[in-house]
Amino acid sequence: MLTEALLGLLLLVILYLATKKPSGLPPGIWGWPLVGRLPSHDLTLGEQVKQLRPIYGDIITWRIGSRVNVFLCNFNLIKAAFSKLEFSDRPDLYTFKMFGEDQQGIVFSNGMKWHTNRRFVLRQLRDLGMGKSRLEVAIQHEASCLVEELKKHTGKPQPLPLSCNVAVLNVIWKLVADHRYNLTDKEPQYFISLVDAVTHNMQGAVNIFNYLPWLVGITPQFIKNWLGISNLLSSIKEVQDYMTTFIEEHLASLDPANPRDLLDAYLIDMQEENRSISTSNLRSIQMVMNDLFGAGTETTSTMIRWAILFLAKYPEVQAKVQQEIDAAVPRDTLPSIEHKDKLAYFEAMIHEVHRVVSLTPLSVSHATTQEMQFEGYTLPKGTVVMAHVECCHHDPKLWEKPHEFYPEHFLDNQGKFAAKKEGFAPFSIGRRSCVGESLARMELFVFLSAMLQNFTFSAPEGEELSTERDPKEFIMSFPKPYSIIMKERK
Repeated sequence: MLTEALLGLLLLVILYLATKKPSGLPPGIWGWPLVGRLPSHDLTLGEQVKQLRPIYGDIITWRIGSRVNVFLCNFNLIKAAFSKLEFSDRPDLYTFKMFGEDQQGIVFSNGMKWHTNRRFVLRQLRDLGMGKSRLEVAIQHEASCLVEELKKHTGKPQPLPLSCNVAVLNVIWKLVADHRYNLTDKEPQYFISLVDAVTHNMQGAVNIFNYLPWLVGITPQFIKNWLGISNLLSSIKEVQDYMTTFIEEHLASLDPANPRDLLDAYLIDMQEENRSISTSNLRSIQMVMNDLFGAGTETTSTMIRWAILFLAKYPEVQAKVQQEIDAAVPRDTLPSIEHKDKLAYFEAMIHEVHRVVSLTPLSVSHATTQEMQFEGYTLPKGTVVMAHVECCHHDPKLWEKPHEFYPEHFLDNQGKFAAKKEGFAPFSIGRRSCVGESLARMELFVFLSAMLQNFTFSAPEGEELSTERDPKEFIMSFPKPYSIIMKERK
């Protein structure tokens, strides 16, 4: 009996020492051994961190489960941290590993693997026209097709049709696999539904394993199924299998002397380095494609839906944007990047939607590569570091009307577009900033200007549109489902 009591006491001491808060961490919440303090289900994680900020300041420690998280709630702190190589890792989160234990691609990979993939993709995207006029021509073609498709949906309350998503998807497919779909085809719509399922399921109960990784090995399979893990893994596999068909088609028709797209370039690069099409290398290609589709399709489509929602809710802003477009662009010509200097208010509107919405309020998690000193604190190796971008976007010290939709935030005293604003980071900053930022900016400019040139968007009669986020989503900010009326402009 005494021996058992002593063993129990010894285990408690070991548990206490193993989970004791390390000295030197920023102030914040530590919680209980093993489980820390888990977030409430009533508010998003970002909202809960906002509540902690007046208590603990701009650098906050919160041990969620068994993971040490540090939240940065100040733009200068985020900029200082994310410019350092020591903050450039991704954590080994369970949801990241669901795409592959070895964390391939760009978004989830680390070290030389990340550096090599990112550099390769940036070079290929530039070669394929990212930021150049020939890519704009491809985007304008999709925008023109979208305008014709939207004409079939005027006059009655309805959600924005899925053809908006397919048009955006086609731009990525053109770059990656030299392929496009008709906007009403069922195949791309099904693919989009798979990507949506992955995105939304990753924001669900599965995150408990991010916080408590030691639960993964001891949780019965039926509970994992109940948490939606089987459905999530199934959707991920379907997405990857779909991409594999394109990889196989490209392998069969590959001509090293005439690369057609990014996929050809990747395969040629592998051949030149004498790398075989192994399972690992195949997964690397799949994950690069997955990253590009995730970043370039889901986020851009969601931003278009947010922008149309705000413009329908604030018709005076919409009218001002349309007047500016009408003055700068002939009605028989689609707006293009060459009109950019004449569309300052339109540009300001897009950026203000980014600011108000904060599509990824906590950005994508970073991790420290080693123990390090930062702002007088000691951060252990593997500390999960999150940038609270929304705090920056709503900081009253930086924005005149932080909680209002006010495009004038991005205009200078002469009414010109103010491109570089302190505290604005919708694509993150530093070494891990979004690889597709230039593409996303061009897509939003071309698609939204074409839509506003040709249509007016309004709330259904007697309805008040809500710009609140969908409460079911907490990693990305999605609008609640809404319906609008589209009216063709003559």
